[in-house]
Amino acid sequence: MVKALLILILTCVASVSFAQQNDSYYGMVITKVTNDGSSGDTSKLLYCRNKSGSLLSVYTVRGRIVAVGTAYSIKAGKDGLYFYSRPKLSTPLTTDSLRIDFKDTEHIILINKHDSYSLYPAYYTRFKQEVASNHSVIALLGLLEDGIGDYPIEDALPLIGYTPQLDQHIQQAKVMTQRSQSDLIDTWICTYRYNKSHKLTAISAVDGELSRFTKKIIYNGAKASSIQLYLNIEDRQVTDRTISYDRKDRLSLKWKERVLETGKNRETGLSTSFYWHDLGMFLKIDPSPAEILYTLRPATKNGITKSYPD
Repeated sequence: MVKALLILILTCVASVSFAQQNDSYYGMVITKVTNDGSSGDTSKLLYCRNKSGSLLSVYTVRGRIVAVGTAYSIKAGKDGLYFYSRPKLSTPLTTDSLRIDFKDTEHIILINKHDSYSLYPAYYTRFKQEVASNHSVIALLGLLEDGIGDYPIEDALPLIGYTPQLDQHIQQAKVMTQRSQSDLIDTWICTYRYNKSHKLTAISAVDGELSRFTKKIIYNGAKASSIQLYLNIEDRQVTDRTISYDRKDRLSLKWKERVLETGKNRETGLSTSFYWHDLGMFLKIDPSPAEILYTLRPATKNGITKSYPD
């Protein structure tokens, strides 16, 4: 009888521990320091995710104000698999979504039925497992990280920038975008180039003579030292960006941008530095504004900052 009771207790404890482990949440904060040559701005980006990576929340904090909040998730619906981007603080709440489909025989990922990404077979198998089965938001963001299409992932870009996808994953892609002031549709043919070590070296997205996006990766040994990006949105806004990585300090990175707004005849130069800090385990994935501000407060004299008040 005693033996049976002990077995029952151990089973219950193991079940509770397993549930807590699967429901674990983790936080990291990226401090963003931007300078345009005449003035500077500092903000903090708080990222909260669950253990499986199926949920990701992003909060932008400026001063003592939680300015923006976005929740990313992947869920199966009646007619397919969907990626959702939902504002958490704005009113009224408007949710953006992307439909995700898989074509197994061709190793193609379809986004919203018209954007197609042709993957290498081994990566396709792994990607489908992570996204279709595990609903990994991070895996999907890795596929869409270049933002060639009109995807609602802007708040996640600094996080993705720390771990760019540089392995031989994508063979080619076709992405369609609609003009903002007309019914015209541009179809961008995306070409991916790799070196002998199967590392990504360049991407280009063109429609005839029009160029929307280019990307060039500079390596120092086996690791990327810098990434050069060019993005042209209907000739209204042209962005040249260089992302630089510090080989000794992988927790920091720098962006240098030149943004040309043709309609306003204005050119802006920006220098942005990002600094990563791991916060460890979190109690929840959707903290309140008060809990967010408490988490991001300056460290105490002994250097300890708790995630939440006792």
